[in-house]
Amino acid sequence: MKNLKLGISALALTVASTAFAQTTSNPWLIGVGAHGENHVAQANNFSNTFAARNLTKTLFNMNNFSITPPLSKLTVARNVNKYFVVDLQASVGNVDNKKFATDKEFFLMAGLGLQFKINGLWNEDSWFDPYLRVGANYLRHDYSGVTFPRTDIHGNIYTEYNGDGDTTGKANHFALATGLGSNFWITKNFGLGVQGDYVSTPGDKTVVPNFWQASASLLFRFGNRDKDKDGILDKDDRCPETPGLAEFQGCPDTDGDGVPDIDDACPDVAGPVENKGCPWPDTDGDGVLDKDDKCVDVAGPVENQGCPWPDRDGDGVLDKDDKCPDVPGLPQYDGCPPTAERATKELKDILFDFNKATIQAGSSAKLDAAAEIIKGAKAENFLVVGHTDAKGNAAYNVKLSRERAASVVKALEARGVAAAQLKSIGIGAKEATVPATASNEARQVDRKVEVRLISNDTEWSTYKKDDVTVTKPAKKAVKKTTKKRK
Repeated sequence: MKNLKLGISALALTVASTAFAQTTSNPWLIGVGAHGENHVAQANNFSNTFAARNLTKTLFNMNNFSITPPLSKLTVARNVNKYFVVDLQASVGNVDNKKFATDKEFFLMAGLGLQFKINGLWNEDSWFDPYLRVGANYLRHDYSGVTFPRTDIHGNIYTEYNGDGDTTGKANHFALATGLGSNFWITKNFGLGVQGDYVSTPGDKTVVPNFWQASASLLFRFGNRDKDKDGILDKDDRCPETPGLAEFQGCPDTDGDGVPDIDDACPDVAGPVENKGCPWPDTDGDGVLDKDDKCVDVAGPVENQGCPWPDRDGDGVLDKDDKCPDVPGLPQYDGCPPTAERATKELKDILFDFNKATIQAGSSAKLDAAAEIIKGAKAENFLVVGHTDAKGNAAYNVKLSRERAASVVKALEARGVAAAQLKSIGIGAKEATVPATASNEARQVDRKVEVRLISNDTEWSTYKKDDVTVTKPAKKAVKKTTKKRK
């Protein structure tokens, strides 16, 4: 018997040493320790001589235990899930039954058990790891040399061994263990365990071999691996074959876009989480991503959601900038067509020196602008009207005003305006606004030309009737002006 005990103890020590060499934790557990049996506190019946109130005194009295040395209990357990653990437990030693004052006999109990982990309800990784347990065992404890009737330590008389009337005991039993215990984890892999069970032999119809068992063990957890050596256990690693990062549960992020490769549809190209790690496409290359582009296949500005700005009238001025989006016009007039008012506005500051028909040098840009307006209005005719100030002879002023109008017509034709679009007249001082007695600088505003739109022959006839003289001056008409007047 002694040799058997030593053999089991050596086996337990060997397994425990192997377990301790493991560096990972969780599903498997090895425990080695010592146990003690208390037959005195066995709850057969609560008679007058053994009242329930005395159970605590007898159960926790160390003198009532038959204690075996360390390495006499072995536990091997495997987590099924966070709530349940399946275990194999074996206890061995020389144990007496102090309730009946028997000598020490070889004791072996081994069997399967099921644990319910209480901390699975809140945190299965807690250092405090209590559980409830039930187990089915083979029990070897020889009572074949014990005869009955017999009186126990409490004075209770047993007339027979069991309910079948046997007067001698048995050596082999089926035992049912129920109890509770707790593991106390010092590290993820190492801890201490205590367990208490009540062991009964229901198949024998007797309470003689029944007992309380208490045990304490050193515990070692092992069995989970880290195959890719990334520091994340395989049980927690979404990519157990590939080294990865803790923030991605052990998976790599090759393109560094914050989407782990296992979830990344484009693992080598960075992209947003919303597009499964792929960059948003820009089919038309306009800088507006397809997800935001209202015209995916046609380039357009960001301001118009990737669509080109429309130009309904086709005048080259986009509708967003076109003040006349349904009528063709010119860019310089915000997409609106040229008008006589615009031409007049451009020419209103084309001035002449006193008594001269020569255009002042600073008016070139204004003539350029006016020419563009008139050329843009191809279906219109324009009348160039010359003016003088109020000083001087009326007839001479009319002649001088005609020459000033002719100078402007010549300048416009030189800039590409068709001659058929232009007519000219001179009206002298007829519309002068500054008195003849004013200074030369003050009268400068009346020495000018203006452009008027004439839409038909009737309007032209009105001008011919009202004005003193109407001509389309020839070039030599300007040259004949020699009098030095105003």
